[in-house]
Amino acid sequence: MEITDVIGNLGRLQYYIIILIIYRGVPTAWHILAIPFLAPDTDHWCAKPHELENWTTTQWKNVSIPFDTNEHTFSQCQSYSYKLVQLPNSWDVIIDQNVTVPCTKWDYSSTDNTIITQWNLFCDREWLVSMNQTVVMLGMLFGVFLSSHLSDRFGRRPVLLGSLCLSIVPSFAGAAIPNLPFFYVTRFTSAMGVAGIQNAGVCILMETISPEYRLWVALSFSFGWTLGLIILPGLAWIIKDWQYFQVATTCGWLPMLAAWWFLPESPRWLLTRKRYTDAEDAIKKFLSANKLSVSNLDHTMKILEAKIEAEKTKKSTLTVLDLFKTPRLRRRTIEITFVTFTISFLYYGLTFDSARLGGSIYINLLISAAVEIPVCIVLPLVVKFVKRKPSMILSFVVTCVSCVLVIAVPEDLMVTKISLTMIGKMFISTAGSLVFVYGGEVFPTIIRTVGVGTSILCSRIGAAIAPFVRELGKTTHVAVPSVTYGVLSIVAAIMVLLLPETLNRLLPDTILEIENPEKLAKYQTESPVENTELQEPVAERY
Repeated sequence: MEITDVIGNLGRLQYYIIILIIYRGVPTAWHILAIPFLAPDTDHWCAKPHELENWTTTQWKNVSIPFDTNEHTFSQCQSYSYKLVQLPNSWDVIIDQNVTVPCTKWDYSSTDNTIITQWNLFCDREWLVSMNQTVVMLGMLFGVFLSSHLSDRFGRRPVLLGSLCLSIVPSFAGAAIPNLPFFYVTRFTSAMGVAGIQNAGVCILMETISPEYRLWVALSFSFGWTLGLIILPGLAWIIKDWQYFQVATTCGWLPMLAAWWFLPESPRWLLTRKRYTDAEDAIKKFLSANKLSVSNLDHTMKILEAKIEAEKTKKSTLTVLDLFKTPRLRRRTIEITFVTFTISFLYYGLTFDSARLGGSIYINLLISAAVEIPVCIVLPLVVKFVKRKPSMILSFVVTCVSCVLVIAVPEDLMVTKISLTMIGKMFISTAGSLVFVYGGEVFPTIIRTVGVGTSILCSRIGAAIAPFVRELGKTTHVAVPSVTYGVLSIVAAIMVLLLPETLNRLLPDTILEIENPEKLAKYQTESPVENTELQEPVAERY
């Protein structure tokens, strides 16, 4: 007997939880991908001294700012050396065009209040913009570890609600107190909360719906993320001041506070902690909300208690180190973790690059979000009927070709550049949705959770590094980011080629079956076998 046999496979209360967790993707997307709007590219140049305030910007730039004839732009980080001369009723300036000096103050082409103009994140401080995104990803990485342990010890519900508060309060504080170090601290802590909401929420959902629905529910999680991406450019277009914009995106979490009243604790978790009275109360909440009844609840509780106790005695104590102890499992671990790292690296890299391609940042990111809609619609069919290996290899190859072709397209064909970038984004998004289904299938049951968790860790690392590729392109060559994306895509495709096909195959349960596949092959059948063990990790896509 499963808990869902008692509380209902998919009742009203489960629908509430599904809506809550899908909606979670909206403010999550706002939080993670806000940086292009918090710190948009802004044309800047060395500020003229206040003594020359009667000079126009054009006068000042023509006289004192070096002009790059190759790029057809004025320098953004240097000016000619100059000396102010006081006249009887005004000031004049002597320019030495043989000597350049770095800027100490800047003027801007935009009057919008952004974190760039707030803290002068220009030139040698520009890397701090990329650091902002890395801080967010590191916060989520730390939040994954912390929330996992806390939710196992204290429960899913308190961790979800506590993480929700952790997402809201620091974000409001960061907008109210404009201090750069404090801003990074608040971004880190609120990102920890985002990870905690995801982890605890997914645990509650997967522990309260039956296995037959888990795959489809997990795949639907990306709708919330995509909806958030689509709304974000419009929100940023309306609210251009970064402090008010951060307040607006933080308000996206507030509807989730409704969970305080309707969200129950996971009955399964309560049973594993031997809190049988609390588990019975939680089951009664589900029965009431789903309009179900159980004739002999005491007897049913004893059956559930016995089943959970039996599962606990069989529970493996394997750790991440066990992924590397045997040859074939070690190879699979390296291959799938590299693939997840690459997907996350490319996904966020291409998303941030699309905002910097030229034209309207709002239109570019709206298109970038819209290309994920076909992925959300087609993905369930792909997962159900299409082989994993060719699907993922095709996704990486198309991404590689798109990124490489961007290099050859001249700057005046901006529409073509944007189109190629969006094609790459769409296919790497497809690979990102497939990989955690596929990753769950290549690991044996006994260590599947550890394997998928390690893959998720590597994906977070890829996301944390991705923003700095743009800085690498600025210090070396503009083609370096695209070449990096192309090379990683091909290597990832080769890694997928080395992995086994898993569609309609029996999944391995033990490490022995990985190392001796002939033991598993004996039990293969011609009829499709639907996997119900791998469904939970899919929700960790973002």
